[in-house]
Amino acid sequence: MNKIKYVSVFILVGLTVWYLFIKPNDYVITFKSNTSPGTLFKGVEDWNLANQKSDSFNFTVINKKHFEFYTEHIEIDSLLLQVKWNFKGINDSVSMVKVGLLEREHSLYNRITAPFFNTKFKEKSIQLIQDFKNGLDFQLKNKFKVKIVGIDTLPELQYAYIKIDSVPLKLKAKKMLENNTNLLTFLTKHNLKEGNFPFLLVEAWNLEEDIISFRYCFPILKKDSLPFNEIIKYDKIKPKPALKAIYNGNYRTSDRSWFGLYQYSKKHQIKIAEPIEFFYNNPFNGGDELKWVSETYMSILE
Repeated sequence: MNKIKYVSVFILVGLTVWYLFIKPNDYVITFKSNTSPGTLFKGVEDWNLANQKSDSFNFTVINKKHFEFYTEHIEIDSLLLQVKWNFKGINDSVSMVKVGLLEREHSLYNRITAPFFNTKFKEKSIQLIQDFKNGLDFQLKNKFKVKIVGIDTLPELQYAYIKIDSVPLKLKAKKMLENNTNLLTFLTKHNLKEGNFPFLLVEAWNLEEDIISFRYCFPILKKDSLPFNEIIKYDKIKPKPALKAIYNGNYRTSDRSWFGLYQYSKKHQIKIAEPIEFFYNNPFNGGDELKWVSETYMSILE
């Protein structure tokens, strides 16, 4: 009995020391979300910028790994918080978010009081993460939707394109619009255009730097001879197995479908190529953005 007592006391003391002095966070908040880790990661970045712009808080990035974790300092209401976000996919459509919060100057006090009292640190931490979750839930319900189809076949077609190198991912829609007139004018002049739907073919995606190089493309009629242009080039897509996702929403954030396929491939251990995305609505026509449709394919590599 004495041995059991001593072991129990030893374990209790050890847990107490770990909780008060070793545990990396003063307080931890977890929740689930019906989206991919990539969308959550991007959501934190967008949320930070929006709050800093509105003077709600200031933030400084400490370190990050795309789609996995994001660690930052947030200055809010005289508190300096270290906030570490961890994102983990549970299945093809649900992710777990774990947020660790730490206030170094009052860490011991926060750890002692957190289980029993609603201190300023605890209340502000809960409010902060709830604010993020409320905004995320609103976006997922009202601004965009992603549906993972699974394995499909990339369609065969011939196309003309303009190559766009090394641009931030958030500017992809802007760069497409900037090149739209030149490409369409050329294709119309030479009676080459087939269909009304452009697409984007990513040649390189630097995940850590958030930069892409891509081709902005339009399908063209199959002809033996094609007119020369210094900027506009031609190529073909051959049919092949690919992962497919359907996106509804503004095309500025259609890369959320890329993130969904990235998570799907990781979950199912499928090697994939860079995304190809087809756009089926004209943004200039406006309308309900949730009715805008794009389809994203990522070819399956052997």
